[in-house]
Amino acid sequence: MAPNSAVLAVLFAVAIWALQTITKGLTGPLRHIPGPWYARFTNLPLKWATVTGRRVFHVDALHRRYGPMVRIAPGEVACSSPETFRDIHRIGRGGFRKGCWYRAFTGYGADDDEQCTMFTMLDPVPHARRRKIMARAFSKSEIRRHWEREMRRKVVDAVGRMEGDAASGVGGEVDVMKWWVLMASDIASLIVFGESFDNLHTGEKNTYIKALEASGRASGINAELPLLKYLPLPSVRRLFAMPQTTLDWAAKTVDNSRKSGSAGVGNIFTSILAEAEADRASIPDIVLTREARSFILAGSDTTAVTLTFLVWCVLARPRLHGELVEELARAKEEAAALDDDVVAFSDERLEQLPLLNAVIRETLRLYGAAPGSLPRNPPPGGATVGGVFMPDWVVLSTQSWSLHRDPTIWERPEEFDATRWLKEGGLSDEARAAYNPFGGGARACIGMHIAEMELRCAVATFFSRYPKARLAPGTTDESMVPEYFFIINPSAHECRVVLS
Repeated sequence: MAPNSAVLAVLFAVAIWALQTITKGLTGPLRHIPGPWYARFTNLPLKWATVTGRRVFHVDALHRRYGPMVRIAPGEVACSSPETFRDIHRIGRGGFRKGCWYRAFTGYGADDDEQCTMFTMLDPVPHARRRKIMARAFSKSEIRRHWEREMRRKVVDAVGRMEGDAASGVGGEVDVMKWWVLMASDIASLIVFGESFDNLHTGEKNTYIKALEASGRASGINAELPLLKYLPLPSVRRLFAMPQTTLDWAAKTVDNSRKSGSAGVGNIFTSILAEAEADRASIPDIVLTREARSFILAGSDTTAVTLTFLVWCVLARPRLHGELVEELARAKEEAAALDDDVVAFSDERLEQLPLLNAVIRETLRLYGAAPGSLPRNPPPGGATVGGVFMPDWVVLSTQSWSLHRDPTIWERPEEFDATRWLKEGGLSDEARAAYNPFGGGARACIGMHIAEMELRCAVATFFSRYPKARLAPGTTDESMVPEYFFIINPSAHECRVVLS
């Protein structure tokens, strides 16, 4: 083919593609859904917002401008109302399926759901079977029975080590985020692997946690810009080798679980394997390994981030800080009267403290660690969402960042106000339905009881030990502005506090 003919062929192909894109954008079934003009034709602005850590804020800004249902890409619609959230995340076999984004994010491209983790299973039927096997091990009663004592030890260790760090630091300052991260990773490894990473002892992240963080970045890039992994650069190759590296480490979970057998609870998978055997089901070792990696990834930075924002929010409000310290002091006095100091901070007791739990809920409302989009596809044949019919090829997403800040649902939505959870009738039914820091429906985070127990214990221990803690001068509203790379983080990646 002559050079001119080749150029003409390319131009013709581009013209056909452009015409199809424009026609689909202007005449397709989503044409009546409001949104920026470019979203009809391209997803590039959304991709750019994602890779620059602004996706949740970009989508939230579009909701504020266009309403609770907005087209954010040619084939994606963001929904932000209690009604649409219920429609999309309702429980049942005829419900919505997770989108293929989840497979791309983890790199598990297998078509067989049975070879995937619960997080990446698309079909709700095999997901329900897997969740049934795992549900008991993650129940509140089982977590308390097997892990509460060890969790408390790790929390006390972390809070105690903050004091030593502050004593050697400039101005008596300590970065609480650093210690929350080390603590959460030690607790997660203890529960999942049956042995702690001992990051608290060394005062730094071990090789596995560093690899896991790199693996998370690789997963995000793979989901959003998959072609980047083919760049012939050593740094890129190392980054995309991390998911396999973390899987190799996680394989020890299977060994520990098999060896524990009936001798006791070596790690959480020991209980899961026993439940699977009782149910006459089997989980392949490779799937257990993938689940272990998934649980460590989900259970480390997420809890640490929430604790970091909580400390900042409380210390920035002296009155709230004082009231929380008083509530915890009363709890200790009541336990002392019973001559049982252990009960003071047992999870069962902490769960009954109104202000403590209100502070945690309000932090999860505004700064839950994973407030981003939960993409779903309608069932075959499509479905009606919020009164609008959606074809089955459309990606529908909800994000708690927007639902938790909707002024039609919450009074003073941008204000951190723990008392909204204390007033009788203070929350509308809509607000309660919209509150979903751990996701919704059958796909809600299975580890939420672990996270909540860890939050209660850490908050109570920190504010009891350091009742006069205050924010360091460098910890400002600007340093704590969130950024979002699949979980939120303070933009400064630290939260410095003076303990006394």
